[in-house]
Amino acid sequence: MISEYSFEHSVTTKQIFDALKAHVMRSRTAITTVFLGLYGGSDTASAEMPDVGEITAFLTNQTRKSDFVFKISNDPIWFMVLAQSGEREAAAFLRRLFRMVRTEGIPALNNQKLLFSASVAEIGNDEGTFEELIAVGALALKKSLSKGPEQIEYIASFKKRPSEKVRVSILEENAIYRDVLHRTLDNLDLGHFELEIKEFQDGYEFLESKWYLSSHTHLILMNDILPRQSGLDVLHEIRRLPNNKRIIVFMMTKRSSEEDMIYAYESGVDSYFIKPFNLRLLEIEVKRTFERLYTC
Repeated sequence: MISEYSFEHSVTTKQIFDALKAHVMRSRTAITTVFLGLYGGSDTASAEMPDVGEITAFLTNQTRKSDFVFKISNDPIWFMVLAQSGEREAAAFLRRLFRMVRTEGIPALNNQKLLFSASVAEIGNDEGTFEELIAVGALALKKSLSKGPEQIEYIASFKKRPSEKVRVSILEENAIYRDVLHRTLDNLDLGHFELEIKEFQDGYEFLESKWYLSSHTHLILMNDILPRQSGLDVLHEIRRLPNNKRIIVFMMTKRSSEEDMIYAYESGVDSYFIKPFNLRLLEIEVKRTFERLYTC
C-alpha cells in the first residue's frame, strides 16, 4: 500500500519539473511523467527489500540523457520525467522495461526478477501544480498496483493543450476565390489551433499591413501573380525575417514547370499548388501541417 504521507519529494525534483513544464508551453513539445512502483514492495520486509539505489541506477541507465529519474518516496516508488515524449512513447518504454525486468532481471541485483506497475501523465499545459501532479499520480499508481504487476494507469488531467492562435493570410486578387479559401479554412477542425484569418488582394497590401510581424505561427496562402507586388516578392521579403521559421507558405499558381516549382521551393515555399486544384487537397495539407506543429 502507498501511504498518503510517505510520498515526499525534494525541492530539486520540483524545480526540474517546473522548468521542463515551462519549456512545454514555449516549444509545444509534451513531456510525460511516470510513477513507477515495485509490485508487492510495500509488503516486503525491510530485510528482504532489494537495494533501491541499484534499482534507481538501473532505471537511469534505461532512460535517455534528457530524462530524469527520482526516488521520492519511503516506499519503493520512483518518479520519472520523460522529456519530449508523449503518453504513447512512455507506454512503449514501460512495456519494454517490464519485459526486460521480468525476463532478464536487474544485473546489479544478481538478475533478481522484479515486477513493476506504473501510472502515466502526459503534460500538455501549465495549469496543474507539481503538488497536484504528485497527489494524482500517487493515487493512480496505487490503483495500478492493486490490479497486479505490469499494469499502467493513465492520467488525463494534465494532458489537454491550451488553445493556440495561428494567423492566416490569404493573398489573392480574385475576391470570390479569396472568399472560397476563407470559408474552407474557417470550417476546418484543427483541434486546439484557432485560426485568425485575414484577406489581402495583393502583396503590397499585405506587406504594408505589418500583419506578418508577429511571434504567432503564421500560414500564408498566396497566388504567385498579384498586382503591385507578386507572391514571390512577398516570399523573398518574409524569408529574410528573424521569425521566418514560424511562417508557413503555400503557393498557389498556374505555373507547372519543374523549373518554376524548384525555384519556388528553393525560395522558401512549403507547399506548391498548381491551379486549378481540389480544395480537399488543400484541407488535407493544412491538417497535416498543423498535426506536425502539434507534435514537433
